[in-house]
Amino acid sequence: MREEEFLKIRALRFLKEAEDDIMKEYYDLAIFHLEQAFQLKIKYLLAKKIGYFTKTHMISQLINELERVYPKIIEFFLSFKEEIEELELAYIGARYLAINYSKEKAEKLLKFTKKAFEFLEKYESD
Repeated sequence: MREEEFLKIRALRFLKEAEDDIMKEYYDLAIFHLEQAFQLKIKYLLAKKIGYFTKTHMISQLINELERVYPKIIEFFLSFKEEIEELELAYIGARYLAINYSKEKAEKLLKFTKKAFEFLEKYESD
C-alpha cells in the first residue's frame, strides 16, 4: 500500500473513532480524533499531489501548504477559522491539558470535519 493511501485510510478510521467516541460520551477523545482525521486528510492530499507533506501537527500550516497546490481551497476554510483553531487546540489539549468538551462542541466539530472531508474529496482525483 502506498503511503498516501495509508493516510487516507487512517483519516477515515480516525473519523469513525470520533463518531464512536461521541456515542460513548468521550468528547475529549472525539475531538482529538477529529483533529487527527482532518490532519491526515490534508496530508493525504499533499502526498498524493506533490509527493510529500511537512511533518507538522498544525492544521493551519497544512492548509496553507494545500492552498499553494489548490489555491481555491482557502475560500472554504476561511469561513471555518474558529473550528480549525478549536481542532488545533484539541491536539495539545487532549495530550497535556485538562480540557473538558461538551457534546455540542464535539458534534459541531464532527459536522465541520465531515463537511471538510466532503469538500476535500473534490480534489482527490486531481
